[in-house]
Amino acid sequence: GGEAMVRAYHVTYGMHTLVTRGSNTFGPYQYPEKLAPFFITEAIDGRPLPLYGDGRQVRDWLYVDDHCAAIDLVLHQGEPGRVYNVGGDNERPNIEVTRLILKLLGKPESLVRHVEDRPGHDRRYALDCAKIHALGWRPAHTFEEAMAATVEWYQRNEWWWRKIKTGEYLEYYKAQYAHRLAKARRGA
Repeated sequence: GGEAMVRAYHVTYGMHTLVTRGSNTFGPYQYPEKLAPFFITEAIDGRPLPLYGDGRQVRDWLYVDDHCAAIDLVLHQGEPGRVYNVGGDNERPNIEVTRLILKLLGKPESLVRHVEDRPGHDRRYALDCAKIHALGWRPAHTFEEAMAATVEWYQRNEWWWRKIKTGEYLEYYKAQYAHRLAKARRGA
């Protein structure tokens, strides 16, 4: 893939390259196909939240401002040819993230619909962030405050996401979730 090509240019031509790999990044202006903005916008409208499987898949959550700060640090202080993993030190199961979103919106947990999981869906993603930590970087925001700020942003900016959640997005949603939600309603 692309990372191998970047490495090849560094080794072969001595090109000054840097690579960052971020964990699940969330925050304002995120396209509403990803879990956080999707569940926030669906819950605002009181629609069911299609949570894959038992919701115990663990992901590390990284606030967008923290991710940007890490990239800036790597650009200025990173060692050429290196790959820096950037994680938020916020490993949480998807069900916990979903419950926090519902709590922040004052919505009931009854909106959660457990749906058939994707085949081969990983139970946990994790990154070793020792290299970025060695540069002195740590997330500046707690998960809870970052998610609260994100929820508030989506509440205040319906003008932005409502126009996105029509047309092509609506077709994507139907393709990804309609059959799973129908199955969940039937109790299959």
